[in-house]
Amino acid sequence: MAMEDDSSPAAALAELRARLEYGLAELGITKTALARRSKLGRTAVSEAFNRSAPAPSARTVGALARALHLDVEALLKLRTTAAGVQHRSSEENGISLEAGIGRPIAEFDPHDLEVHPAIDVVPALSEPKSMQARRLPGYVRRNHDGELKALVKAAADGQSGMVVLVGPSSTGKTRACWEAIQPLASQGWRLWHPFDPTRAEAALNDLKCVGPRTVVWLNETQHYIGAGQGVGEHIAAALRSLLLNRQASPILILGTLWNNYATEYTTLPASGKPDLYPQTRELLAGRLISVPDNFDTVAIRDARIMASAGDPQLAQALNQAQDGRLTQYLAGAPALSERYRMAAPAVRALIQAAMDGRRFGVGNHIAGNFLTHAAEDYLTDPEYLTLGDNWLYEAFCESNRPVHGNLAPLVPVRIRGASYRHQLHQIDNIASSKFRLADSLEQLGRLERNQFCPPASFWEAAHEYLTDSVELANLAVAAHDRHRLYWAHRLTRRVEEHGDASALIELADMWMEEHLELAESLYRRSAEMGNARAMNSVGYLREDAGGRDEAKEWYRKASEAGDGEATYRLAEFYEHLGDAEKAERLYRQALDLGDTEALGSLGRIVSDRDGDEVEAISLFTRSILLMVRQAARAIIGRLDRVTGVQYSSIGPWGSGKKAANPIVEIEEKGDAGDIRGFIDAVVDASRNGVTYGTMCHYLLFTSEDGDQAEKMLERAGRDGNTYALLELANNREKAGKVKEAEALYRALIGSGNDAPLALLANLMKKAGNLREAESLYWRAIAAGNTYALCRLSELKEYMGDHAGAVEIALQAANAGDAGAVRALSKERASREGFDDPWPYGLDPDGTPTVESW
Repeated sequence: MAMEDDSSPAAALAELRARLEYGLAELGITKTALARRSKLGRTAVSEAFNRSAPAPSARTVGALARALHLDVEALLKLRTTAAGVQHRSSEENGISLEAGIGRPIAEFDPHDLEVHPAIDVVPALSEPKSMQARRLPGYVRRNHDGELKALVKAAADGQSGMVVLVGPSSTGKTRACWEAIQPLASQGWRLWHPFDPTRAEAALNDLKCVGPRTVVWLNETQHYIGAGQGVGEHIAAALRSLLLNRQASPILILGTLWNNYATEYTTLPASGKPDLYPQTRELLAGRLISVPDNFDTVAIRDARIMASAGDPQLAQALNQAQDGRLTQYLAGAPALSERYRMAAPAVRALIQAAMDGRRFGVGNHIAGNFLTHAAEDYLTDPEYLTLGDNWLYEAFCESNRPVHGNLAPLVPVRIRGASYRHQLHQIDNIASSKFRLADSLEQLGRLERNQFCPPASFWEAAHEYLTDSVELANLAVAAHDRHRLYWAHRLTRRVEEHGDASALIELADMWMEEHLELAESLYRRSAEMGNARAMNSVGYLREDAGGRDEAKEWYRKASEAGDGEATYRLAEFYEHLGDAEKAERLYRQALDLGDTEALGSLGRIVSDRDGDEVEAISLFTRSILLMVRQAARAIIGRLDRVTGVQYSSIGPWGSGKKAANPIVEIEEKGDAGDIRGFIDAVVDASRNGVTYGTMCHYLLFTSEDGDQAEKMLERAGRDGNTYALLELANNREKAGKVKEAEALYRALIGSGNDAPLALLANLMKKAGNLREAESLYWRAIAAGNTYALCRLSELKEYMGDHAGAVEIALQAANAGDAGAVRALSKERASREGFDDPWPYGLDPDGTPTVESW
């Protein structure tokens, strides 16, 4: 089978097919049998042998070569050369590759697009080592693949689209996207994966260059739309424009997110809080598809069929994985977890320092010098004394040793442009290197270490070696949340040295309760850098202190810089002075800047001057609908707090099956003052189990008919809405119907629902049943409810168990809720014979800080 001119694409394609036909003849099997053997579709196999078809994909060639016992590397080299035939064939058929960025999909390896390498098993002896390490298991299709398939077909038919797969780490999101776009490869589509110099910069700079028939690959989408300093919002806006650009159509945008990011980006801000993701929320509305973290019965059945047909990776996963979590096992997560649990103390210390850094807001690329110094106090004194002279280097090397699937707990960040072979899992200069913690270990850390406060070396290393102002601000907040005020203060000052206006204003908000003078100085520093919200905050503090003239000047500056709230406050000044004309103009300006609090005030002014009655009614209607939504958010926020949920329950954030996000629909109708449309939207959302819709619907009923409102909550509760029943019980309790409230709580708990545990405990405490109250608080704590820790601390203090109150308050602070510590400090300081146990906060080990900072 000598090849006359293997440098020619046509000759390479002919030689490729000749070798495939030879292998088929040697084995003496049919193409149907080959399809089963290679785990490819019959159409893909038939097209690979079809002399008039374009070159098959690299995945197809690799699968066929392995099934036919041919030289995989040689055939892949032929396929690369033959790819030129595909390009020309497409052009000859009138399907040109339009100018634009990216490369043909067929030229990509799935691992280049961040598909996780799978677990390794005993390979076939005929396979080269390079293919053994990069082999993917057979693909088992699940429900979300059907939704993806429909979107890809629409793109192939000329309709631009976007979808983001949402699910926990290692659930198959990226692999699903890769499998979905394979039909586009043979149609000449390109793929662009922006990542250089950074993901956000590449996207922001080059999205405008995307041409038709391009897949925009945004794996780990949070690095794009979640980028700081407003960059993420610019990217989201650019993506929305790209989807509407007819000249670029059709294009397909694919992304992936963890659940917590999807919730963060799509949840509406609380009243009075800045809206950080308006563009992102609009972009994602109706474009999210949930990926389950396990395989259902049908998927398990299909996986068993593929395993029995000869897929060793699936066979091992089915044998070892628990609860249908096949993808996590395939990606090596269990082995990583086992490596972490069995690690030597020095290795475990490095991993735990990285875990704590990530859960507190350090970026993906963790500085080696930070980890080096942070790890020391994670070791006990006996462990530290037994370390060898070269312990640090050895610990880093061990933490980089791969487990199944070529994954390692803590790997050095790869330098672009250098040889992958010489970089993978190698460490050069630890101090100047960056390291990345495995995704599954990051999530394990968030789950298992949420009750731990890092030791002193962690905070010292952060202060000394971290240089990113956002990371430093995140750690300052984490320290403050745990009442580690000394470190919160020192890290705040480090942020101040860096001069990041956005980070400073967030820290100023944080310090308002403990240190008003520090908060104002931070607001002023941020304001001096041109931050409009900081200017408004300085004005608010000056007004609160009685400096109305100075406050007015700050509001004016903030208003001119585009702050809607400051414009609203300035309008109030002029209204109080009797200048209704100027006040009206400023209220309108505040509305234009997005401050909806101005609705009622503007409606009142328009009505008082006998203005446009229709406009006044519209403004009042919009104001009422705003108050309904704010009250609904307040109810949900309160219930989130007492039930101990980690993320806001204002969702769900929708599904790719739905035409529009129900929450967005409610907001749009409310903002427009469309009362009929608003009612329809909340009723529809409530029927579909959206808690936000249920609470808006309930509040609308309350204003007219309290009995009907309660019946509505009962119906929602029967349909499975826990918060509806909790609010109903709350209403019964307020009305003095304590037994009815107790019955509702106990019924929910009896059905296996832990949400009401702390609420029932509160009720028992009021009734004087302190022992049962304590027992219920402990049950709530075991379920992860930090609110219950705070209330149990109060109960212990009330019962005279002062030491127990302190112990539980410290436990809550370590978990990131310093409410009990602060409450206990105030309670002790106000009582004769008691002192504030923590006047200067806590040290990392939980003992009182002894000196003022």
